[in-house]
Amino acid sequence: MRKTSLVTYEGIDGLIEILPQMMQSISEQLGPLALLFSACIEPVENDEDLNARMALIDELYSYAENTEHAAAKFADLITDRVYEYEAKNRQVPNVIPREALSYFMREKGVRQIDLRDIASQSVISEILHGKRSMNIGQVKGFAQFFNVPVETFMGSD
Repeated sequence: MRKTSLVTYEGIDGLIEILPQMMQSISEQLGPLALLFSACIEPVENDEDLNARMALIDELYSYAENTEHAAAKFADLITDRVYEYEAKNRQVPNVIPREALSYFMREKGVRQIDLRDIASQSVISEILHGKRSMNIGQVKGFAQFFNVPVETFMGSD
């Protein structure tokens, strides 16, 4: 049985005819795609770049149907670049850990009982009154609960 080629003179002729429109379409898509890839891999250069990437992250997440969606994956990669920039360029103010805990509890309307998975109510009370320091497990727990860097709760009282 002899195979017939899909590429025929007429097929190539047709391709040659639509080639200009096809190349234009590809070119229009490659430029923005190259920018997207660049935002995913290149380090953030300055605060203006940071703001632009954060806006891009928001826009990408608005298109993502779930965490496995391509837009979410691109947003995650860009978020990594943002975290790298912030870790290098943003200083966490030197705050007393118990004051940080008190502040976040007030701001978020969190009660001591709400933090029972991290420490007992009596331990939290002692921390807030300066009678006890936070241990590393509590530091990590509070940071995760309030979605802030662990450094926020590190330091001495």
